[in-house]
Amino acid sequence: MDKTQKFLKFIKSIYGFLIILLVFIITLFIVLSPKISSLLLPFKRQAILNEFISKTKTEGAISPQEYWQFREFYSPGYFNFSRDGIAKYLAKNSARQIGIEYNEKKIGLIYSLFSSSRLISLDMLTKQSSLNKIIDQKQFQKGKVLFVNNNSVIYQESPKIIKIVFLLDNSDMQNANGFFDYQDKDKKITQGENWFNITSVNLD
Repeated sequence: MDKTQKFLKFIKSIYGFLIILLVFIITLFIVLSPKISSLLLPFKRQAILNEFISKTKTEGAISPQEYWQFREFYSPGYFNFSRDGIAKYLAKNSARQIGIEYNEKKIGLIYSLFSSSRLISLDMLTKQSSLNKIIDQKQFQKGKVLFVNNNSVIYQESPKIIKIVFLLDNSDMQNANGFFDYQDKDKKITQGENWFNITSVNLD
């Protein structure tokens, strides 16, 4: 083998190693990054959903932090937030997509819409402290209830759709929701208000 052939063999071996290393780094990045892995790997999304439901059942309540993390990682998307309330047409269209009926008269402000390819949710403020004052839970009877307590329900409407609805108090909202300045400029908006949320999750 002459020097030229040896050099070409050396170059090929380096390129082969670099390609293998690059593939390994990309694979590791996808697996370890929750947002990217959930976009590309269906089993990862299912694992994120299962973990959220399992923790909710174990704790006997929906944790605001766990919900926020689940929503962010299950299907990464974007928020439409407004302190004055999101546009009425946007709120109505989103509520129609989510498919959970609620008493609009009990809602003070619809301040946030989260939308992604597989999850859509609305965040609202209400002075109500009982979920039954806002929604009629009879609408959930057609589905399979996965979790229920006094102020929250997780149910499977169909093989491909899971719905989440909850009412959490003001302190829970402050622990998870960073949109508002609760102690200063947004105090008048949020004081005495609780967090009402409706969510639709696509399992595809």
